[in-house]
Amino acid sequence: MRTSSPGHTVVATRLTLTEGAVLALLSIEGEKSGYDLLKQMGKSIGHVWTPAKTQLYNVLPKLVRDGFASQRVVRQERRPDKVLYAVTGDGQQALERWLNEPDPGSRDAFYLRLFVGALADPDSLLEHVRQHRDELAAQLAVYREIEPTNTRRGHDAYHWFLLELAIEEYELKLRWADRVIASLEERAA
Repeated sequence: MRTSSPGHTVVATRLTLTEGAVLALLSIEGEKSGYDLLKQMGKSIGHVWTPAKTQLYNVLPKLVRDGFASQRVVRQERRPDKVLYAVTGDGQQALERWLNEPDPGSRDAFYLRLFVGALADPDSLLEHVRQHRDELAAQLAVYREIEPTNTRRGHDAYHWFLLELAIEEYELKLRWADRVIASLEERAA
């Protein structure tokens, strides 16, 4: 699939987590420098997912090359020039595709998409949460199958500590996912 903007044709590719996060942050916050993005990530998206500093700085020129972001140089007298980045129309389309496409098994991608959920299609976001809930339920079922085989004696006694933690953690995550689903369904109604 090809998308284009005036004078620029790009091949539509699947965004990486870093690219999706940067485009989402630029969409929310507007034009920013790499330094400002890094600071903003620490205050927002960084609580959910954080790229390496070098990863962020490397992805910005790539987004510009791919036509997903533009850059503007701001001259400064006493400091190095500042490069500001903004999302292009092609970048917005790529971000929308990334927000809406499923990514089974990727907890980081799920959390990131949910965090910037106001940018996503509500139906797609709801499907992401349902998929995540199904993955949680499947993992809890695995732990539940192990539970009756644990004797809680010898080595099993120590294994039990972690098995019990996992069961409680996944029960909590399932309850949370059910609340999120109910809330998203309520918003859609």
